Order: sequence, then C-alpha cells, then structure tokens
Amino acid sequence: MKSVITAVLVVLVDQVTKLIVVAEFARGDQMDVLGSLLRLGHARNSGAVFGILRGSGNYFAAFSVIAAAIVSVVIYFARQSGTWTKVALGLVLGGALGNLIDRLRMGSVVDFIDIGVSESVRWPSFNVADVAITAGVVILVAGCLRPAKPKCSSCGGQPGLFS
Repeated sequence: MKSVITAVLVVLVDQVTKLIVVAEFARGDQMDVLGSLLRLGHARNSGAVFGILRGSGNYFAAFSVIAAAIVSVVIYFARQSGTWTKVALGLVLGGALGNLIDRLRMGSVVDFIDIGVSESVRWPSFNVADVAITAGVVILVAGCLRPAKPKCSSCGGQPGLFS
C-alpha cells in the first residue's frame, strides 16, 4: 500500500506543478529563483531524458506503459519488502505515470526546473516526475549495495530491503 500511496502523491504533485507552470509561463519563459543557480520556466521535451531522441514521444509513451506495468508487478511481489523498497518503487511508478500523462495529453513532457552555475553550464531541465524516478532508483541501488541482514532465527522471516 505504501508504494501505491507514494505513486499517487508523486503523480498529484507532478501534475499540479506542471499545471501551474503551463498556466503561468509561456513556452521558453524563465524566472530566476536563486539567480542563475535555480530557475523555473516552461520547457517541453518530446524525447527521452535530457532531450535525447526528440520527436520520439510515441515510443517513449509505449515504453512508459511497459515500465509502469513492470514496476507494478514488482510492487506486487515486493509487498513483503521493507518500507524503503516500497517507497522507492512508488517513486519510480509515480514518476513514470506523471510523465506518461504528459505524453498522452500533450505529446511531450513539461519540464520546468533549470539548474546551473552560468549560461553555459546548465543541467537539462527536469520536473518532479524526473526527480521521483531518480530518487527511487538511487534508493533501490543503495539498498542493493547494502549488506543483507542475516535471517531472523527466532521467527524464520527473511528481511526485506532496508527492513
């Protein structure tokens, strides 16, 4: 249930922030929040992460559906896992669904967070869904790198990731 709640929260925050951006900014407009370090604006991405393969939105929409289905199956089988695993999977699922909604509604993903130190040194624009996917993957990888706890001898249960 934690995975589903996390995914729903990610989709809600992602979609609400994107609605605000689309309502408040014309495409290409930006506003400095912390000088050139952090800007908010309205960008569109019809490709993959960081804007690669622009114009391939239909392929990425199909990929997002498949990825969401796979993560949903993993969530089902991981229902006995630890809280961190459930939250991480929910972050990945919510992020995939948030960007999928954009692709289905508008044919591209709304990006609005722009980070950099100068005009020439900038990270590609991103959104809440991208942050959720990245955070979920980092949590899952960290859990895989963490040494496993020994099996509980008193109850016979097996520990889950981060349990």
